Amino acid sequence: MRDLEREILEFRRQIYRPSPRQTVVEWSESNLTLTQRQTEHPGPFSTAVRPYCREPLECWKDPSVSEVTLCWGSQTSKTTTLMAGLAWAIDTEPSPALWLMPSENLARSFSKSRWLPMLEDCPALVKRFPADKDQITNLEQQFDRCTLTFVGSNSPANLASRPVRILVADEVDKFAEATAKEADALDLAEQRLKAFSSSKAFFTSTPTTSEGRIWQRFLRGDQRRYYIPCPHCSEYIKLEWRQVTWDNAKTEDGRPDWQRIRSSAHYVCQLCQGKISDSQKVAGLRNGKWISENQASLPSVRSYHLSSLYSPDRKCTWGHLAVSFLEAKASMMGLQGFINGMLAEPWENQESQQERVEVVSDSGLPEARRYLTADVQAAAPFIWWVCREWSKGNSRLVAAGHADDFAALRRVQLQYNVHDMDVGVDSGFNTQAVYDACGGFSLISSNPITYPCGLRYPPEGGLRKPMLIGWLPMKGRETGARFTSKTGAIHPFGITTSTSMRTDAVQPLLVFDTEHMREVLQRLRKGSDSNQWTVCSLPAPLEAEGAFAADSDTYWKHLDSHILKPTANRAGRIKHLWFKRNTRWPDHLHDCELMQLAMVMLWNDLASSTAEISGG
Repeated sequence: MRDLEREILEFRRQIYRPSPRQTVVEWSESNLTLTQRQTEHPGPFSTAVRPYCREPLECWKDPSVSEVTLCWGSQTSKTTTLMAGLAWAIDTEPSPALWLMPSENLARSFSKSRWLPMLEDCPALVKRFPADKDQITNLEQQFDRCTLTFVGSNSPANLASRPVRILVADEVDKFAEATAKEADALDLAEQRLKAFSSSKAFFTSTPTTSEGRIWQRFLRGDQRRYYIPCPHCSEYIKLEWRQVTWDNAKTEDGRPDWQRIRSSAHYVCQLCQGKISDSQKVAGLRNGKWISENQASLPSVRSYHLSSLYSPDRKCTWGHLAVSFLEAKASMMGLQGFINGMLAEPWENQESQQERVEVVSDSGLPEARRYLTADVQAAAPFIWWVCREWSKGNSRLVAAGHADDFAALRRVQLQYNVHDMDVGVDSGFNTQAVYDACGGFSLISSNPITYPCGLRYPPEGGLRKPMLIGWLPMKGRETGARFTSKTGAIHPFGITTSTSMRTDAVQPLLVFDTEHMREVLQRLRKGSDSNQWTVCSLPAPLEAEGAFAADSDTYWKHLDSHILKPTANRAGRIKHLWFKRNTRWPDHLHDCELMQLAMVMLWNDLASSTAEISGG
């Protein structure tokens, strides 16, 4: 008898066995222990301070529930809740199970660092381990009565021929999209459930957009939200961000007084206007209840929404949330991370059309540093360029124009007093010629560079050859580029080694995520409280050949070359993507502005970290 047939037979036997009297919560709190390997709050598993986990946990045992969606924020224990439920199932209702994560590497790491340590610390589950330890691996675990498989959404081929009764799809909004060669991994995983009439599927994620997977699944369920009693009027209320308030205090130099803001933050009941402190919130959680807001859904489809406002974690006090909100609002990344990660709400991307905002300024910036970026083309004029000055996150366009060759671009650089290391040249076209030009205006150095943003070139290990320091070739990637600095910050750009033909020295190459830079450029154009992005209304100096007025119609036409459109993928899901207006629309100065952002982020003249709020 094959392993799969044995598992199906064992599951059928379970149907006729008396149900254990213990609830899923009781079993979890009696058997599971979380160590420092899984949590910063080690000890026996408990729902005492997170009572909102109880009802979703009982869905594992409830035969009337077939699908559960957890659209939860960070620090709410959504992943720990899934782990406890699956552990109960392995011990009490064993059946084939699949845990699907965004990538295979993430699945392997999660299984090794969080999942298996929890099982090893649970005597009830240690008994379910096979005698042959080789049957327990990071990606496949053959217990005595069932098999659990971990798969990454980037490896959909691994889902073939795997009938399962239990599906856990974790962080579904980060799953790989379907391609012409690969089907949608989540759709394939759901097909694996058809072999069992009493299958269960659990979907979790912090949301991204309203068209994202998790939000659409939440809407199709019964849309349960957690209500707690107000300590003043005793009425049940749903915690909403707009009710969190604080003193808008500033220091003598005009900066936010973070200590005052944090200590003064509190929640105001939307019914009686009573002030609710952090301790009162935690007390109210114990008497909270889930209330369905969609009576038209199928009774077997549950969906739960929970923001980080409900979390008892010390990182989610009213004060910490207020500071996080203000920091996000002031950052170049904007509020999307806070809205998605903390409020568990979808990010509504403003408009599909670019909003033209022309802010002009005749005055220069104090202590400004100038950057020159150039886009190389196949037809004359061969080079388009933008010169901008940056200071403390603020920027002013000095001039823009075009040049016939690299010698002319060099003269523009000298005219505007731009240092060699602050010149970036696109290498997407005529690549080797760009490398040669950049090398011609560079020095040779044997010392590695650690950039102010934290990135280092070359990586640890030393140089095999000297490196070129000066003009920097650049290349944008539509599919995204992420690099991690020594401090752990994740950046939408990085330094790699170019394919230059030079044999005496290596040529660094600045790679950046064009989609991300377009989002940042859009925020800058719309205006920001913390970052000024302006153009100079003064005529360009006549000495700069090929230059024209910075606020000319030519410049703005180039910048308006791309628009944001809602687009459906093969699975029918909607995403907002950038498109060029038409193939003939000029966009060279737009590309130069994207390169400007990558350059100034590299030199830390503009905050760039894209590290996501994580937890659960």
